[in-house]
Amino acid sequence: MMICKTQKVTLSDMILCLSRVMEWISPTIACHQMRTAYIAHNIARELGLSLELQSQLALAGMLHDIGAFSLKERKYIANYDIDPELIEIHAELGYQLLKNFRPFATVATLIRHHHYRWEHGRQTMVKGESDSPFSQIIHLAGMIDASICNGREILGQVPEICAAIRRDAGSVFVPEYVEAFTRLAQREYFWFNLDSTFINDSVNDSLSFFNVELDICDMVDLSKVFSHLIDFQCHFTASHSSGVAGAAEALAGLYSFSESGCQRMKVAGYLHDIGKLTIPAKILNKQGKLTEEEFNIIKKHPFWTYRALNNIRGLEEVNSWASFHHERIDSRGYPFRYKGTELPLGSRIIAVADVFTALTEDRPYRKGMRFNELREVLQEMVANNSLDGGVVAMLFNNYQSVDASKTKEQAYSARLFSDFYDSTKLKDWCRPPCSVIPRYSAHVEG
Repeated sequence: MMICKTQKVTLSDMILCLSRVMEWISPTIACHQMRTAYIAHNIARELGLSLELQSQLALAGMLHDIGAFSLKERKYIANYDIDPELIEIHAELGYQLLKNFRPFATVATLIRHHHYRWEHGRQTMVKGESDSPFSQIIHLAGMIDASICNGREILGQVPEICAAIRRDAGSVFVPEYVEAFTRLAQREYFWFNLDSTFINDSVNDSLSFFNVELDICDMVDLSKVFSHLIDFQCHFTASHSSGVAGAAEALAGLYSFSESGCQRMKVAGYLHDIGKLTIPAKILNKQGKLTEEEFNIIKKHPFWTYRALNNIRGLEEVNSWASFHHERIDSRGYPFRYKGTELPLGSRIIAVADVFTALTEDRPYRKGMRFNELREVLQEMVANNSLDGGVVAMLFNNYQSVDASKTKEQAYSARLFSDFYDSTKLKDWCRPPCSVIPRYSAHVEG
């Protein structure tokens, strides 16, 4: 049996990684979320809520607009918090994205309702969910941050911000929460923290409830959340990372990885393309062959996968498996130019699983390859030293079991993708466009 490292990973480290990933997509939204988290946590503490609920509200604030990243095109993000239709949609998408990860169940519900007006308590009776009144803290915190003019000295703005918030007490906001904010507003440090470069540190300190070790099942489930951020950009790739995860897990088992090692390989499959979130949508969705310059930008994505995962303690081995999936046996891969002897077996497994999954998926420009055609392509890649010949042989010697594992994982993600967008009334606002022409004919891109 192959022994794999089993250091524990903390949920708080994974949350901070997710926050960094969202900052890559939209620094403006990420900053708004961090400030909302800080305000929400301080209001919760002023109200005397439990430490657990304070942390839940801080995390909900940090992630409350995560659904905006799943809208059809990046240009819609500019209006996600203004347009009435997009307000409802992005809150629901955020809920759908997070609800299946057990530790985020409460956070998901808080996010789902974070734009509802209070209406003197009538909205609570309409929604009927126990966490909905606390969602109002997120709503209030978000509106407080939106009221701040970044170009002005912050203390001078406090009276007008407080006056505007008090005017909406009862109709928009819970009066008790407004009173708690009014007390906070009298303390200069509250505004100085909000207006400083230390805001991230202040928010990180508020997540103490999540400073817990994840078991391997939770690691797998959370890595799925990460993968959906990128895969759900297009229905043709909605289950790609899931397929890579399933195939890699099966191959690891055939190589006698330990049970924990197989699960960690699955995590690497889910996380291997998270760096694609750094790639502009106009390149990812380009309807035509990429230019050399555009392909050079595509080459950045495994580097950013590495950077995203590099600071997560206990994930070092998984990071190497995930981030080296475009390296080649002959060292002509990217971005680190490692050669075969420098690549761990896990990296070589992910590389084969990635190509196998990509070639068997239907794409706008072709149908997924069948067994004979697939074998021919992969054997050619072995011949030109792109892929590990032993791993490819292991795949085809056990094709049915590996393919079944891949298909099972993809079927789950396909159902989740359908539920994800079907949960909104206006699906056309959400489903992203897909390119209809191969991106780069000389390169197999998962």
